[in-house]
Amino acid sequence: MSSQLGPIDICCDAPPYPIVKAGRRIGLESPEDVRWCRAQPGLETLSLTGDVSGWKALFGLGGRAKNACSCGQPLPVLEQYTFTFLSGQQASYLLGQCSRCRTIYWDEA
Repeated sequence: MSSQLGPIDICCDAPPYPIVKAGRRIGLESPEDVRWCRAQPGLETLSLTGDVSGWKALFGLGGRAKNACSCGQPLPVLEQYTFTFLSGQQASYLLGQCSRCRTIYWDEA
């Protein structure tokens, strides 16, 4: 029976593992054990100056949010983080975690 099974395709929606592992150091809760989802265009982001795009949604002025986490919570604001590897190479990511289910949303900055 097992000879009839082919290889299993695994689709992973997380950034490279060193970024996932480093998530704990920047305050993400259980980054190795929660769901990771690549952010969709239009998700609010927190810039380095502290300005928030989509600020009306923060104050409830924009009506009901079109996007919500699978648990029903509003999507988190993404903050930019730059990681430096031992090689000296750097990579920047936008990261945010749902306050209810702990799903982490991310994208490359």
